[in-house]
Amino acid sequence: MTELIQRYVRQVGRYLPPKERAEIEAELLSQIHDQLEDRYAASPSEPEVVAVLTEWGYPYRLAASYNRDQYLVGPDLYPFMMTILRYGWLLIPMIVIFLGIFGVLVSPTQTALLTALMEMTWAMVVAISIFSAVVVLIFAVIQHNSAEIAKEIAPFNPLELPKVDDPGTVDRFEAAFGIAIGIMTILLFSYFVQVGGLTLRFNVSNPGDVLPVPVPWLLALIFAVLGMIIMNLWVLRRNRWQVWSMLIEFGLEILGAIALYFVLYRPIVTRIIGDHPDWVVTLPFLSNAAEMIAIFIAVTTLISRGIKLIRLWQFDKTSPPPFPPRPSG
Repeated sequence: MTELIQRYVRQVGRYLPPKERAEIEAELLSQIHDQLEDRYAASPSEPEVVAVLTEWGYPYRLAASYNRDQYLVGPDLYPFMMTILRYGWLLIPMIVIFLGIFGVLVSPTQTALLTALMEMTWAMVVAISIFSAVVVLIFAVIQHNSAEIAKEIAPFNPLELPKVDDPGTVDRFEAAFGIAIGIMTILLFSYFVQVGGLTLRFNVSNPGDVLPVPVPWLLALIFAVLGMIIMNLWVLRRNRWQVWSMLIEFGLEILGAIALYFVLYRPIVTRIIGDHPDWVVTLPFLSNAAEMIAIFIAVTTLISRGIKLIRLWQFDKTSPPPFPPRPSG
């Protein structure tokens, strides 16, 4: 029964901050063993272990009890929200600074250093504010519906805990990172829709040089990214990928890769060729660079996601059911 206890403690740890995880897991493991020893003395049976773990409750709720002063949207959702916000607060300034410097370097007209710094700072403040507001709004909506959802949640059953080597187990930090990147992508490409194309200047009233791109494909990309955000939120709440949910994620990734070809790779390569026609002679592969990039990303996605799908399908196919079969008769 040690394996079942380890599965439970492992799941609790997935919802804890990394710096506190090891200490809390060790403490929880000790408490569970002490409770079993006090109650059952000798080696407890499986039903006895299940009874004790059932009293401890859902892993994510137990993990939330270790987090103090976390009631912005509720203790169940707060760890997820703060992880996503931290990723965004770290990445947004880096992205804005990089795009701002790159825009100044490639711009045909000179921009005063002070003006460029002011524009970058303002763009950074606006981007972080919008990102934070969108993330909090998303989790506020989830929190609003949590009370109704909680009424339908079945009682916690420790036997349904995923195994330690389960390929369907959600990497919550990877999922949170994907959600953060997805929200930033939606905000960025929504701005491109508003100004009518790609630009490195984040000013709606004066976007600078705009590279026209097909708006339908911009909207398709936003739809694909939004779908992936929803799927990551879904699996974060349920703590496991299913074959069907991974297939949906897979399809959305392919749609996003196709949309990127039309809204990013092809327009940029076309502009480079148009501005520097001599490059096409010296670098013959440049005319096909957009297609090569799109194919490489699509193949990489197919291989990586395909391997995960096969592992998950084989695991689900060979794993025994969580409950022992009832005797016939």
